[in-house]
Amino acid sequence: MKPFRDRGIQNKVHLITLVICSVVLLVATAALFSFQVWNFRSNFKLNTVTLAHIIANTSEAAVEFKDMAGATEVVSALKSDPAVISASIILPDGSMIAHYGQADGPASQAKFPADGEANFVGGQLLVTQPIDLKSEGRVGTLYLRADYQRTALDLLAFYGKLIGMVLIISFYLGVLLSRRLSRTITDPVLHLANTAKIVGEQKDYSVRVSGKPRGDELGQLTDSFNEMLGRIESQDAELSLSREKMEALVNSIDGIVWERTPDHCKFTFISRQSEAILGYDPKSWLDQADFWESKLHPQDAAKAIETGRVLAAQGQSYAYEYRMHAADGRTVWIRESGMVLVENGRPAALRGILQDITRQKKDAEQLDKLNRQLLDTSRQAGMADVATGVLHNVGNVLNSVSVAATVVGERLQRSKVTGLQRATALMREKNGQLADFLTSDPKGKLLPTYLDTVADQLAEERNELLTKVQSVAQNIEHIKEIVAMQQSYAKVSGAYENLMAADLVEDALRINLAAFDRHNIQVVREFTPNLPPVCVDRHKVLQILINLLRNAKHAMEELDVESKRMTISISQNTSDRVTIAVRDNGLGIPASNLTKIFNHGFTTKKDGHGFGLHSGANAAKEMGGSLSAHSDGPGKGAEFTLKLPVAVIPQKSELARN
Repeated sequence: MKPFRDRGIQNKVHLITLVICSVVLLVATAALFSFQVWNFRSNFKLNTVTLAHIIANTSEAAVEFKDMAGATEVVSALKSDPAVISASIILPDGSMIAHYGQADGPASQAKFPADGEANFVGGQLLVTQPIDLKSEGRVGTLYLRADYQRTALDLLAFYGKLIGMVLIISFYLGVLLSRRLSRTITDPVLHLANTAKIVGEQKDYSVRVSGKPRGDELGQLTDSFNEMLGRIESQDAELSLSREKMEALVNSIDGIVWERTPDHCKFTFISRQSEAILGYDPKSWLDQADFWESKLHPQDAAKAIETGRVLAAQGQSYAYEYRMHAADGRTVWIRESGMVLVENGRPAALRGILQDITRQKKDAEQLDKLNRQLLDTSRQAGMADVATGVLHNVGNVLNSVSVAATVVGERLQRSKVTGLQRATALMREKNGQLADFLTSDPKGKLLPTYLDTVADQLAEERNELLTKVQSVAQNIEHIKEIVAMQQSYAKVSGAYENLMAADLVEDALRINLAAFDRHNIQVVREFTPNLPPVCVDRHKVLQILINLLRNAKHAMEELDVESKRMTISISQNTSDRVTIAVRDNGLGIPASNLTKIFNHGFTTKKDGHGFGLHSGANAAKEMGGSLSAHSDGPGKGAEFTLKLPVAVIPQKSELARN
């Protein structure tokens, strides 16, 4: 059966009206019926008691003279009342002088009420009426029994038929009147609903609700609906214009903007960039349900489809990479970035962009190849874990060397030596006439002053070039120190030693010193004195510290020069751990990333690989320590805390010295 909420409004109004009328009629009928039953009961009792009183008064003379025939004749008059079952007149001595119907014996008489009273017992009315004479007092008692139940049932049957007829007639009248009267309400509503249906199906906002003007709420609703359609029509026109502008903007993006359904890979929108990037027109994407799947690289197809479904089911923004076949046979690397539109707790659609990252992939492969070569070379020298950090800092120093060499070269190109050469050439031309030339010729008179000026400039150039050469020498010495330090660390890689935390931190700072100076980063040391040594693998600790320092440097790149501040503190909060904290005032870390920052592959850098902090946390755990992060939020800096175990057992060399 169709639920009430799904029925039409006209049927709902009819049903509501009929239900209300039926309930009201039933309540009124029940009240009237109850009143009639109560009234009948009261009247039945009153009439029966009155009848008993009349019989008792009529039989006084016969009872006084013990005239059995006269008393029987009086009692027999009860035949005219069909409700009376029996009646008996009992003398004071207990003998029966007359009776009607079945005589009541002593046992039956015991059920009768006291003199002058009447009670209902088992569907019958029992009346006890004394027969008194003013002169002699009590001369007898009338016991009368009336059948109330049968009489009541007959009356109830009559009332039931009457009430049933009234209800049926009322119901049909209610149906007829509700159908006629409710149309004044339902017809305008239905007309409004039909108009809304047409607008919804045809998307034609020029339709309006017609009809005679009304001054009630339905008229106001109709006017408001028509006004709303007018506004929507105007906004739809503006939206169409905006859509055209948006499409132009979308098609100008260097990537394929798309939209597809979440349950299967059917695309509902593709920008025109699909032709420029992959060689396929948008119509092909939209007409063929499995177009995207069919163009995936066979080695990536299953994984790409499953990854897309899993990420879409999570209801969050996502990005992943795979390969596709272009129309000209090329293999194109694609990075898919998307977001999930959620409605009512379920994915409704996916939108995003497909970007061609083939060049980036090739560059990354080349860079990875070079990195592997560097790592292989550094691994042979015992520097595998921190080769990237050392090479980076060596590169920073080499940048300074390169800058200094460039300045020297430019300065030499602009040197005044060429002017000196021209002056000497001019003097050679005047050989033999040099005295006259210097005293008489205008150019000759200027030549001594010019030579003096050139001499000063050459002296200044010499000093400047000497300064740059000294800077180059200092940077080369710095490179030697970094390489020597790395060599010393590589020799003891894998061995645990008792070391001072401050020495480890200073070594890491020394390696990064050139980078900090170049980026104008102020380094603040907060070292607690007299701390116990820690038992660690110095190679792993250096790897962790270099990574933390580099991350802090990157986090402060966008700050003003005067604002970059890095604080490194060393303390002991517990008896078995020494804590090294690296704190910066850079970009900070969102709360959502704090729980993922140590996961393998997670990174927020454009060129990050996502394993630095992961490997650092694992290395700290292997040494019996820990690595954790804290940030108050974006723009509020971050703090990374490295806890290392305190050395418990002295090394053999220390025991020998003691």
